[in-house]
Amino acid sequence: MLLAIDTSSHYASVALHDGERLLAEHSWLANQDHTRSLIPNIQRLLADVDSGIEQVSALAVALGPGSFNGLRVGLSTAKGLALARSLQLAGVPTLELLAAEYGLAETTMNAGRGRIYSWRPGADIELLEGSAPDRVRHAGVLAQLGWERLRAGQTLDAAKVEPLYAQPPKITESRKVPHPVST
Repeated sequence: MLLAIDTSSHYASVALHDGERLLAEHSWLANQDHTRSLIPNIQRLLADVDSGIEQVSALAVALGPGSFNGLRVGLSTAKGLALARSLQLAGVPTLELLAAEYGLAETTMNAGRGRIYSWRPGADIELLEGSAPDRVRHAGVLAQLGWERLRAGQTLDAAKVEPLYAQPPKITESRKVPHPVST
C-alpha cells in the first residue's frame, strides 16, 4: 500500500492506494499548520481503512514548488518514513500534479507576493507576475502517479532528495538585538 503526501500549498492532502485503486484520501486547509496537522491526518487515513503504518510499503510525495514550510514538512515526513522502514519513495513535481488532475496543457500556481509559477510539459518552471486560480490538489492523483513511477523504477534516494524550489524562500532577518557577550 502506498501513502501519498502533498503539503506543497496551504491545502494539504494524503491518500492510500493499493496499486489498483484509491483506498482513502483526506484533503484539508492546513494554512501554515502542516507540522501539527500532517501526522494526525495520516493516522486518521490509516484508521479509515483499518490499517497501520506497518502496512505501508511505498511512499509518494509532492516535490514542489510551493510553500517553503509545507514542502519541508511533507518531504521530511516521507523521507523519515522511507529511511526508517526501508520503503521506496517516488516524487512528483506539484505543477505536474495540477496538470494531471485538471487536464491542463499549461499549469499555473500562486507563488506568493503577486507572482505565479507557470509550467508546460518539457519546459522549465517560470516565475511571472500575476495570480492563478486556487486549485485544491488531491493526493489520490499523486498516489496514481507515484505507483507509475515506482513501476518504472523511478525511485528517489530518501537520504538525498530535496524540495523543488523555483525561487528562494522568503526569510526575514531577526529583529532581535544581540546581547553583548561578557568576557
